[in-house]
Amino acid sequence: MKQNLNYKKLTLQLALVGLAGLALPSFSADSVTAPVVVTGTRIEQNSFDLPMSINAISGDAIRDGQQQVNLSEVAVKIPGIVVNNRNHAAQELSITSRGFGPRSQFGIRGIRIYSDGIPLTMPDGQGTTGLFNLDTADRIEFLRGPFSALYGNSSGGVVQVFTKNGGPENELSAAGFYGSYGTHRESLTFSGKKDQLDYVLNASHFETDGYRINSAYKRDVLHAKVGLQLSSDTKVTLVATDFDQPNARDPGGLTLAELNANPRNARTFAITKNLHKDTKNTQAGVTLDHSISDTDTVKAMTYYGTRKNLQFLYNDTASGYDRNYGGVDINWTHKGQLAGKPLNFTVGSNYDSMEDDRYRYTGTSVGVIVSGSTLATSEINKAYNVDQYFQAEWKFHDQWDLHAGIRHSRVTFDNTDKLNHAYDQKKSYDKTSPVLGLVFKVNPSFNLYANAGQGFETPTFVEQAYNLPANPTGNNPNIQPSTSENFEIGAKAFLTDSTLLNLAVFNVKTKKEIVVDSSDVVTVYKNAGDTERSGLELSIDSDLGNNIKAYLAYSYLNAEFKDAFTTGSNSILAGNKIPGTYKDRLYTELSWKHAPSGFSSAVEGIYSSKTYANDTNAVKVGNYGMFNWRGGFTQNVNNWKINEYVRVDNVTNKFFVSSVKVNDASRFYEPGLPRNWAVGLNASYSFK
Repeated sequence: MKQNLNYKKLTLQLALVGLAGLALPSFSADSVTAPVVVTGTRIEQNSFDLPMSINAISGDAIRDGQQQVNLSEVAVKIPGIVVNNRNHAAQELSITSRGFGPRSQFGIRGIRIYSDGIPLTMPDGQGTTGLFNLDTADRIEFLRGPFSALYGNSSGGVVQVFTKNGGPENELSAAGFYGSYGTHRESLTFSGKKDQLDYVLNASHFETDGYRINSAYKRDVLHAKVGLQLSSDTKVTLVATDFDQPNARDPGGLTLAELNANPRNARTFAITKNLHKDTKNTQAGVTLDHSISDTDTVKAMTYYGTRKNLQFLYNDTASGYDRNYGGVDINWTHKGQLAGKPLNFTVGSNYDSMEDDRYRYTGTSVGVIVSGSTLATSEINKAYNVDQYFQAEWKFHDQWDLHAGIRHSRVTFDNTDKLNHAYDQKKSYDKTSPVLGLVFKVNPSFNLYANAGQGFETPTFVEQAYNLPANPTGNNPNIQPSTSENFEIGAKAFLTDSTLLNLAVFNVKTKKEIVVDSSDVVTVYKNAGDTERSGLELSIDSDLGNNIKAYLAYSYLNAEFKDAFTTGSNSILAGNKIPGTYKDRLYTELSWKHAPSGFSSAVEGIYSSKTYANDTNAVKVGNYGMFNWRGGFTQNVNNWKINEYVRVDNVTNKFFVSSVKVNDASRFYEPGLPRNWAVGLNASYSFK
């Protein structure tokens, strides 16, 4: 592979980018603060005081010199989270959290995804980030560790985006950029407040020719959030999103020989077979917030959505589904006292359901289902969960806080063969997941914490779909959920007035890990034995004064199979690393603003260690490192705010693999982009 970079030297250089500034004299500043978050406890709290690893990226950071297309643009700043951009849209982004989720060749598994409280992870455990709206995001929260289990099935981590509220003034804003490979995006947002009504309305269009052959796609998104304050105690909020992504071209994974010959290539059949995916997703949710008293509030949320997905594959087949999904969540929060000390708790229940009308055709013609195509699979997949949860915080001492929670989940699957009536299978899984956390406040600027909990992950419908490669219409009734025990200790400290440190050390032991059994015509899954994930996460955020800021995020992860097992004809040894996980990940950023001119600039450094592409660890993907740069000007003229920016990624034009298709025969490689650029303009007008 074309990798001639001295990575040890680069690692040191990247660390120096983030740390050199930290060694400079520190000036008192108040711009570095721990964010207020809700994902960890379901009520607003400062993350500094919570016994868990949770980070938030603000809306300003999401939009500062960014294209606002994919979560991968900003998730790189979060230790423990890996979001790999495949640089095409025929499959979802690849997301892992502390080593959970890498086995997914498409879709997101093992991690809960939410948008304004609406689950984008279905009851079966598979999710999507496609409905994330970065134009209007107030923040994105990333929760890792034991407390993730309080969100139910597939909670290796939780990622949640929150749309900003409209107001206090009416504002019209437009944004757009143009960049490499014919990539461009345009968006228009109107937000504001009128009497008791606040609103945010957004429309965006994205389109690219793609870096690789047969990787072009386009996307249109409409997003709205409307709030109505019915009284001083009651507010109703509507959130709705429409996502349309037709004809997303699929270049497929590359072999090593194809990657080295030309990373822009598509696989042999991608063009001749017209490989692509069509996706249409619409959903809406309504939330009612009501204060019963100064100490008690009730929150109720209900949502409904539809999704149509059709994908054409290389072997003259087309696989798709028509989905209806929805649910409801009701909880009560009380703020009181126990033994004369503050006690807050939330108790609630939620119901989520999905129904897929799933089908598979063979004999398709160049990406079209024709009259001669054969309906090979037709089934109804239903899943629903009924959960109850309780979470409490007791400040039983001036220096000690106790956090505890428990969630009971019952997930039911119902698979019916419509075509051959070969099976009508219904099964349920029950799991009670307790979590306990403790915070010791050494002093007002230094907290120590520890937590522990249990979690579980059911096989998704895709993982239940096939029993043997020779019987692709069969069902897989024997695959079981995996269960995990999760431990974490950590520290949070303000090293100076303007430098915040977060440190966490964790260990996760999983039983019945779900793995790929074989991947040929179809992918078949099975349960393996025990696995273990242990590691360390560190972040340092510092305001150095003189409008200079430095940030560093580092992750260390050792994820391995503890038991030997077999997949197909392969023997997997105990001690093999879980493919798609990275031992070392590093992100550094040094930024500067010149207030008089409105100029700002930042250098980003990224390093990723090697990873393995399959369970046998016979194939590895090399480590890589790169630098990105962004810069721009901002002007405030009367009611106008205008920002122009330029962004250059992979400045030194390094060759690397950005995403790995785990256990996908020999086509493991999805190449990253060489040096690429974007020029953007954001403008907003306030109707004061």
